[in-house]
Amino acid sequence: MLLGREIFPVDAKSEKLAVFRYALVAPLVIETLPHGELTRRAQEIASRHYDIPHSKRRAVSVDTLLDWALRYRHGGFEALARKPRQDRGQFRTLTPQLASLIERLKREKPHHTGTSLLRELALYSGQDAPALSAATLYRFLKQRGLSAKQLLAPQAHKTFKAEVANQIWQADMLVGPWVQRPSGGRIQVFLHATLDDASRVIPHAQFYASQGLDACLDCLQHAMADRGVPLRLYIDKAKIYRSLQLARIPDSLGILIIHPDPYQCEGRGKIERCFRTLREQFLANLDPENLLSLDELNDRLRVWIDNAYHCTEHSALGTTPLLRWQRDIEHIRLLPPATDLRRLYFHRLDRKVRRDFSFLLHNRLYEAPPHLAGQTIEVRFDPLDASQVEIWFQEKLEATARPVDPVVNGQLPSAKPTASPEPSPTGINFVEQLHREKG
Repeated sequence: MLLGREIFPVDAKSEKLAVFRYALVAPLVIETLPHGELTRRAQEIASRHYDIPHSKRRAVSVDTLLDWALRYRHGGFEALARKPRQDRGQFRTLTPQLASLIERLKREKPHHTGTSLLRELALYSGQDAPALSAATLYRFLKQRGLSAKQLLAPQAHKTFKAEVANQIWQADMLVGPWVQRPSGGRIQVFLHATLDDASRVIPHAQFYASQGLDACLDCLQHAMADRGVPLRLYIDKAKIYRSLQLARIPDSLGILIIHPDPYQCEGRGKIERCFRTLREQFLANLDPENLLSLDELNDRLRVWIDNAYHCTEHSALGTTPLLRWQRDIEHIRLLPPATDLRRLYFHRLDRKVRRDFSFLLHNRLYEAPPHLAGQTIEVRFDPLDASQVEIWFQEKLEATARPVDPVVNGQLPSAKPTASPEPSPTGINFVEQLHREKG
């Protein structure tokens, strides 16, 4: 897979569908797998329910997953935007309503056998409904992970560890201390951090005045610029971290993003332990009487990470995090020199250009080229630095927007739209033609 691959221009509907498909097949394509392991992973993915974009279906078959994986290997991310087949891997005798009912009944009473479940379904559906065979029911239950053995199995919590550095990163947010506000007073800040699972190295950590997606993306951008590109990224399951904006970045760089369930140790345990160390060794030693600014706090954090945390032997590693990370330096995936990482993290929003060639972005007016008046454009920008706002129209960069200056505009002549050429007369007149025919 090539990093920084250019995405083939697709509309928003196709892109959303392609992002969903990549999220499903990423475990099948990010590394070379034996055939048996490939099939097993595909079956595991197909056993779950999904909210498929622009579809009423809730499940994806193994064959479809393998077909998507093959498309990705041959054509990259843009190949996933093509329309898949609609008639593969479906239970034709099961309507979505009946499938949902079966799942609710089985989850409500996991000990129910297939025979008793068929009797309940027959009473509910009535005599006019098509008969459901026991074989179809058992196949459905097995595929959805609804057998008694699967439903009643205890949750396993095993020791989890990545094999090499940058194979798995974990990202999370920690509520931080209060700092001085530039305009006076004080404000609470939040720590956004990433952690390498194998080496416990912190690729990047920084305090921000915001706990939203913008700060998280800025932290990830700095982390990848400093320590390379991870293979997997575990991040919180909150709604802001499941946005299309965040999903678009891993898709472009070949990263599998994973949203673990709450209390799932493999996705959160190590970074939570790192936060505990940070609270005990860094935050606890800050002078509460000396209120720092945000920049001063981040300066002290960087010094502590580089000179204390990374250089102290870790009990689980038997060496320091930095030395453990350097041991796997040949496995680190670096971005190609030509990759514009900052532009990959640009936000993308649709805006309607007004008749005066302006559009509104974050309560501020910007100017667009006159020929785009009345058109819907895509605006790309850095959410933490709006000094550069790009205007895209029909997947082409048209211009860089500038803030509206009413004083300067009042001194410039008005831009006149290009006049359309007069059409040549056709000589057709309905009333005159009707008069000649009836005269």
